[in-house]
Amino acid sequence: MNQSSFLQPPDRQRVDEQIAAQIADAILDGAFPPGSTLPPERDLAEQLGVNRTSLRQGLARLQQMGLVEARQGSGTVVRDPEGLTHPAVVEALVRKLGPEFLVELFEIRAALGPLIGRLAAERSTPEDAEALRVALGVVAESDTAAVRQAADLAYFRMLIHSTRNRALGLLYRWVEQAFGGREHELTAAYADAEPVLAGLKAITDAVLARKAAEAAQQVEAYLNASALRMVRCYTDAGAAEASPASSGLADS
Repeated sequence: MNQSSFLQPPDRQRVDEQIAAQIADAILDGAFPPGSTLPPERDLAEQLGVNRTSLRQGLARLQQMGLVEARQGSGTVVRDPEGLTHPAVVEALVRKLGPEFLVELFEIRAALGPLIGRLAAERSTPEDAEALRVALGVVAESDTAAVRQAADLAYFRMLIHSTRNRALGLLYRWVEQAFGGREHELTAAYADAEPVLAGLKAITDAVLARKAAEAAQQVEAYLNASALRMVRCYTDAGAAEASPASSGLADS
């Protein structure tokens, strides 16, 4: 298979990110297997239609992700993506594998939900309770889907903080970061304020009442429901991008 067929000139906006995404996709497609060496910079720059400065910036992003490693005398060597856990690598997997992998991430998130709810109900302090009320108020006052999405994330950071379990916070944060560049495709899931606010209020009430079992159930239910909304939005966004109208191929 011709490796160059995997590489297309990127858009001019955020060129280094586009370069990194193109090469990451080629690696995930198997064009550059683990242990192989990327083509020389001159050849890569020519295939991508970019200058070498932009290419180096893109390669630096790939190194930060852990997908490649620069070795003296050997060039840029591809690492095994399945052995990496950097959020940017997971985001690349979401981009490549689509809704199915996103669902797997949401399954992990939902599995953490009962533990988050139970520990928050058992361990939260009066200060945590007040901060949770404030976070819920911010969600209630959000007037756009994007603002509501950000408020939802902030609410969960506060909820997880109240569990007093740092490892749990790291695990959840990893899953959250794994969504990476998908925010714009998932934001529409927050367009309807009612289910978001109702779900978070139910969690808050259970936590403040120190009803551990109910809090566990409410967090899991909310995460499952929000996951369904986000997967639907992600799938719809992908379908819109693939349609002739969105690609500029529609008949005039």
